[in-house]
Amino acid sequence: LAIFAASVSATEYVVTSAQTSAQINAVVAALKPGDILTFSAGTYTNVALNLNGLKGTKNAWIVIRGAAGALPVLTINTNVVLQANIDIGSGTSFVAIANLQLSQTGTRVYAGVKLHTGNNNILLEGLTVLNINGNGIDALNINSLTNIVIRDNIIANVGLKLVDKTLVGAG
Repeated sequence: LAIFAASVSATEYVVTSAQTSAQINAVVAALKPGDILTFSAGTYTNVALNLNGLKGTKNAWIVIRGAAGALPVLTINTNVVLQANIDIGSGTSFVAIANLQLSQTGTRVYAGVKLHTGNNNILLEGLTVLNINGNGIDALNINSLTNIVIRDNIIANVGLKLVDKTLVGAG
């Protein structure tokens, strides 16, 4: 993730597994270009991230990542939390998400990562996406997405869905 220039006024926020989904999403909503949100080691139960309209800039990406040397686990029970583990809402841009593990329990079908219409300049790197009831990565209206990079991830026991040009497979 060294490719991103840091803003002089950038802030690093560190969250722990003791925090609730609402508390963590309040931090997410306050992120500004150049800011970094770091998840400490641990298991985050029923924590789903909402990145609706989050905007970094070309020279100051927003970075959401696991702590160095750790692979924090964000797990949700889909019978309780009715959304993807990471929901990248419409209009989100210049955001990097790295070094997190995503998993689900429950019977309802949701994606591990869901990309919405109009997302651009999104990096998903070093994620481990396991045992998701739906698709590991679900991209809606892929013709409206630009510069989406998905690299060096482990995606297993899930599907992959790209809507408009659909590729569905088990990993």
